[in-house]
Amino acid sequence: MSQSIVNFLPKTTSIIKTRERKRCSTPQKADQNIKYCIACFKCWERKCKTDNSTTKYNWYEDFPTYGKEKQICPKCQNTTN
Repeated sequence: MSQSIVNFLPKTTSIIKTRERKRCSTPQKADQNIKYCIACFKCWERKCKTDNSTTKYNWYEDFPTYGKEKQICPKCQNTTN
């Protein structure tokens, strides 16, 4: 009797796996998202919003630039154009 319950139980119960919430800024993605501006010599990153209504940028004054991708920031692109 107990053997039939043990065999039947895994077929009827399902394990619900909790999904990890997708996050825009995680420490693992910091090196990919933060770039170095060659015009104003600051690091910057594009912040994503959940509703994608507006684009927001953050600039960092004292930030290590070693190994960062070099790209002109949107603020400097607007002033040069």
